[in-house]
Amino acid sequence: MIYKKNKIMIYKITKTTNVVLSSMLLLCIALGITGCDDNFLTTVPSDRVSSATFWSNERDFNTALNGTYNEMTGRDLDPLYFDGATDIGYSHADWRRQHEYVMGRANAQSGWSGGLWSQLYTGISRANEILFQLNEVGGDVLSQEAADRIRGEALFLRGYFYHELLWMFGEVPVFTSVPTVEEARSVSRSSREDVYTRITTDLSEAAGLLPTRAELPSSDYGRATSEAAVAYHARTALYEASWQENHEDNTSRANTLYGTARDMAATVMNDAAYSHITLHPNFRDLFTYSGETSNEIILDYQKVSGQNGWPAWSDFAPKSMGSEVNIAPTRELVDRFPMEDGLSIDDSPMYDDSPPEITYNNGNPAVQTIGMYANRDPRFYGTVLFPGAQFNGIVYNSYPSCSETNAPDGYCSPTGDPIDQSDYNNTYTGYIAMKYVDPQDESSPQNSGLNFIKMRYADVLLMYAEAKVELGELDQSVNDAVQEIRDRVDLPMPQDITTMTQEEAIEFVRNERIIELAWEGLHLADIRRWNTAENVLNGNIHGIEIANDQTGNSFSRLQGQHTRSFDAPRDYLWPIPSNERDLNDNLSQNTGY
Repeated sequence: MIYKKNKIMIYKITKTTNVVLSSMLLLCIALGITGCDDNFLTTVPSDRVSSATFWSNERDFNTALNGTYNEMTGRDLDPLYFDGATDIGYSHADWRRQHEYVMGRANAQSGWSGGLWSQLYTGISRANEILFQLNEVGGDVLSQEAADRIRGEALFLRGYFYHELLWMFGEVPVFTSVPTVEEARSVSRSSREDVYTRITTDLSEAAGLLPTRAELPSSDYGRATSEAAVAYHARTALYEASWQENHEDNTSRANTLYGTARDMAATVMNDAAYSHITLHPNFRDLFTYSGETSNEIILDYQKVSGQNGWPAWSDFAPKSMGSEVNIAPTRELVDRFPMEDGLSIDDSPMYDDSPPEITYNNGNPAVQTIGMYANRDPRFYGTVLFPGAQFNGIVYNSYPSCSETNAPDGYCSPTGDPIDQSDYNNTYTGYIAMKYVDPQDESSPQNSGLNFIKMRYADVLLMYAEAKVELGELDQSVNDAVQEIRDRVDLPMPQDITTMTQEEAIEFVRNERIIELAWEGLHLADIRRWNTAENVLNGNIHGIEIANDQTGNSFSRLQGQHTRSFDAPRDYLWPIPSNERDLNDNLSQNTGY
């Protein structure tokens, strides 16, 4: 988090006399510099303040924390790019860093995973330094209240970063202090169990030290809170439970972890200290400026236009509004949304499989029907923009250009948004993502101040429901958790989870999770831990229906340009970066790389 009302403060970690970081990564990231050379270990840095002058008051510790929060985000960690590497998001721009991963070509030199490893260990190193300095000088310069809060935030952040590393890479080195040269060059990867224990130990202590969000002034929103620590404990337990069940075939351990996930989620749901947490009344608004102080948000990363803004509009809005549409939703996502009667498109009599028809009179659009997109779950309209939908004063139309041969009236586009296979700066599915696309950003398309939501209450409800059904506990509380989410959008739930088989309940809750949390950066971790990535990431993705000829009577589902590939079991974990292993022979590699 960076204070919403203050400029970003760049923090370069300082160290006491004999403590140095090792390996090119750990040296560079902790010191906040861009390069290291062969003489680095014997060179005294000249661009760092000394411990004697920096760690002298609460403001210095807060500055250090701000620098640590800064490693929670960045272009490689923006949530929409994670979903773009799954079945629910697509980009046909083959120069993007995620492309080689969905094409099955990632290796130990690949930039996306290597950059994430580096950034996450940057955060860990900074958190460790804060904890070290708290022990060294905190008692002399901080009140007990400030020391507790700072320790809680640093522990939360360290737990957060290790949580991310665990689902991305599996076994990773664990540091709880700044390592010496010898330690860093000889450390091996800790077991998944040890990494999990480190995460949950940090989060448990943090939960007892931190205030709740209700106790924070709005200027401190984005800082770790007690409920954020508990919610991340739930997420870590759920992720590891799924891994143990679906990849390790360790049902006993999985059930223990599912129980922890259930209990941690229930704590957020039921503890009086967290009673201020509620669902935001308007689903669409939650991802716009009007939802930034919502009580649903448990943790977000604060963005400030003009300081640390990000290109939300230029990356994801319609092309006719100045965007490059870097990633677009897929038909695979669209078809998961139920109808407004709560039933799936396969089961509901309300579903009309015809494509939208959009006619023009002197350039003025008239939507004759939106066909398959009519009468959908209201969350669909807050997540996906489709042909025939109105947004920002226009009728969106991404059909092929009317100048093309097979583009009949009603199913072609005279607008600036037509699908064109040769246009790499436009949607190639015909859809646009709606989350984090707010017209207020149109005048400053590269500089959005929309915050990234890292954890929200709907996720907690769904984690509770998932853990319960995985345990076979198909009781009314699961119905209640899902129904609470659906009630927000007045969507009925004709299904009764208590009467389903366990397999049916698991699939139902998983689907609810996919459509509720789409475009929030969680789906890649989900399909990995569920062991379903190989089923959904091999082959082509799809988009809107387009006409096959001038008659307008025959249509085909648009197919993605690239045929994706997922090599199981290798691709369920990312490779340990080769530059790290070059410096440490004890760092083993994940299988298949």
